[in-house]
Amino acid sequence: METIRNYLESMFRGLPQTDKIMRAKSELLQMMEDKYTELIRSGKTENEAVGDVIQNFGNLEDLAEDLGIKDILHQTKYSDVQRRKLSFDEVTDFLAAKKRAIIMKSTAICLFIISVIFPILSDTLDISEKIGVVLMFLAIGCGVMFMCLTTTIMEPWRYIKNEPCSIDAISIDYLKNKIRDFTPTYSVLSSVGVLLCILCFIPAVIFDEFGGCFMDELGGVMLFVFVGAGVFLMVFAKSMKRAYLNLLNINEKIEFYEIGKGDNKMIENKNVKVILSAYWSVVTCIYLCVSFLTFQWHITWLIWPVAAAIHTIIKAIYAVEPSEKENKKSVEKEDE
Repeated sequence: METIRNYLESMFRGLPQTDKIMRAKSELLQMMEDKYTELIRSGKTENEAVGDVIQNFGNLEDLAEDLGIKDILHQTKYSDVQRRKLSFDEVTDFLAAKKRAIIMKSTAICLFIISVIFPILSDTLDISEKIGVVLMFLAIGCGVMFMCLTTTIMEPWRYIKNEPCSIDAISIDYLKNKIRDFTPTYSVLSSVGVLLCILCFIPAVIFDEFGGCFMDELGGVMLFVFVGAGVFLMVFAKSMKRAYLNLLNINEKIEFYEIGKGDNKMIENKNVKVILSAYWSVVTCIYLCVSFLTFQWHITWLIWPVAAAIHTIIKAIYAVEPSEKENKKSVEKEDE
């Protein structure tokens, strides 16, 4: 039996350590063991049984379709991609950094949403409108700062997204356990987040029963607070789950960029990258703030096409195709 297990290991050597591959490996081992036991019971010697098992199950290409790994086997056979092996420490450090970045991103989005409550509060509490506007833009500024910090935190780990990488069996088991442990948390956070967004109008209805301008405006404030808190919980839960799943499935990733597609162009300028990382969040904030302050909704929608045009221009100026970047490096090496 040990000979069969060793032969099985050699058959799967070089294949990515994915869930599908590991299930196929376990299934094939069971088939081999059953066949071996059957041959031994029929009166064959151990060597004869091992030889027959290897002869019947020794060609992985013939069994790939039945095992459901034909596509992976073909991609591995004809792909020249050399993957960077991620150590267990790299995996845990990446997840810790990703969690910090997700918390900051979720907080930033929450700040963008609740920033509009300060002008409402300043009017409700009979405080100068200037203070409310200043606090609103202060909240927006903090949100933008958090978005920029998110990019800074994840910059050292950019290679995990842009380069071919792989993880070992220990990391796979670790990630499976993390996903299993996080699943109840994900369900609770997502449910509470959705519930807060659905019930955001309840405070306004309750406060409306008491009457008075103060209560009406306080209901509006609570609406944005509920939505901000709900969105925070949903973004955090969804982003963390996606981070675990993306890392778990990294061995199956075979496409990293496609030359010639605008969305896959790379921005080399670090300042521009930071700006673009928070671009649409800032645009959304500006749109909401201007709209709520002016109530000129029939005009403020023009912010979106203008913002899209500016975004396209920035990418057209600073974006570089991966192939162009490689050619540039080659030229620099030749000059040296």
